[in-house]
Amino acid sequence: MTKIYQTKEKVLEKAKTILSKSLRTVISKEAVEIIENQIGGYGVKRKGFLGDLTEKYFFEINPGNISEPDFKIASVELKTTPLKKHAKSKLVSKERLVFSMINYDTVVGETWALSSFLKKNKTLLLMFYLWIENQNILDYEFKFVYLLNLLEDISDEDVFQIQKDWEYIVAKIKRGEAHLLSEGDTYYLGACTKAANSRVVRDQPMNRTPAKPRAFSFKQQYINYLIQTKLLGEKTNTDSIFKKQRRIETIEDVIKEKFALFIGKTDKEILTRLDSKLGKKSKSYKRLIVNRILDIDSSNIEELEKANITLRVITLESTGTLKESISFPAFDYKDLVTQIWYDDEDEIMADFHLQLETKKFLFVVFQKQKGSDHIILKKTMFWNFPMKDISEAESVWQKTIDCINDGRYDELPKIKDSYVAHVRPHGKDSTDTIATPQNTQEMKRCFWLNAKYIQQAIENKKDQG
Repeated sequence: MTKIYQTKEKVLEKAKTILSKSLRTVISKEAVEIIENQIGGYGVKRKGFLGDLTEKYFFEINPGNISEPDFKIASVELKTTPLKKHAKSKLVSKERLVFSMINYDTVVGETWALSSFLKKNKTLLLMFYLWIENQNILDYEFKFVYLLNLLEDISDEDVFQIQKDWEYIVAKIKRGEAHLLSEGDTYYLGACTKAANSRVVRDQPMNRTPAKPRAFSFKQQYINYLIQTKLLGEKTNTDSIFKKQRRIETIEDVIKEKFALFIGKTDKEILTRLDSKLGKKSKSYKRLIVNRILDIDSSNIEELEKANITLRVITLESTGTLKESISFPAFDYKDLVTQIWYDDEDEIMADFHLQLETKKFLFVVFQKQKGSDHIILKKTMFWNFPMKDISEAESVWQKTIDCINDGRYDELPKIKDSYVAHVRPHGKDSTDTIATPQNTQEMKRCFWLNAKYIQQAIENKKDQG
């Protein structure tokens, strides 16, 4: 018989009884035996397995309700989500928080206020457990439980941004572009891939082109922010672009507004207008100008960190040419060759693929002036890697792995080999090396997005400037 929870408070009260315990210690021996047999039958990699077990054996409710919250009368949706230990034993989110699948056919007829997403997920019971590799799923320790109302328990700015993220995703589906969706499109609420592999696709209503199945999700960085502020009660070591705003706006709108007065101005004119003095020899001169414009003291910007946005200052030559490619973190040769481009069933995505799929950039573009040592603020733009080019990036990634496996380090993809990306050194100098699968030492390298590719993105993007 399914247990009935009449109120949110009763749901939370029950959840708190599992704190500092594992599922094994709070359910019957008979239930443990049943679960152990299930684990032996098909393993523990099935998505949502721990959540289903927690619903069925701990809360004693039937799992699998698609459109309604798990606790229907109390209007609470249960989400079990893993933590992992980071540097200095700090607890961070292991992954994004995934919600229900996006129904491309029905979501196009919804509005935010009456959306199926809000109907199911307005109030979330977040149950955080400590993930330890190779540990039995029954032995994960629950560390925190938190009842989160998406419209009341986070800032008005965050609620507004999440709404705009949802509306952006839906608008893209309405345009027949579900196949071009990317987590990097949005800020806090993303559309993550949800399929066994890249070959699994589904129909979309406004276009005959098949699209990857996707689900709404909170980005991992946003979950980390909630953990830090809501669960641990810590202050973020960041500065906010919203601190002096008179009205609620999106991240993008606030950034555009702050830069609008300075587009087309030289660095000297900008500093004069801001009544700010800054020597050209100052370390990170251009980034400091950006900080002055944004009216922040720190280079750690709360909203950008929560949204996994990297701010990059780009300087064009006087001719408009960009010479500098954009680098990603250096890779470990031995680790790279073990990675798989994409397999959702086993929760696997290659590091480079993950970076391309989820990261967003804020480009602040300056341009040198011929015959002058001054630079002009040309434009600002938000940019994320377009999914139409993901197969080309995968080809570069695969060739890199093939070369490493064969020990052909001189043949790693060069900038002339692809219009999108290449591989080249990314260390302090030639002595900055790392071990290879052949037990030799090679210079540290990383993937780079080609300068010309980024230049074309800047030229084609209709943004500020």
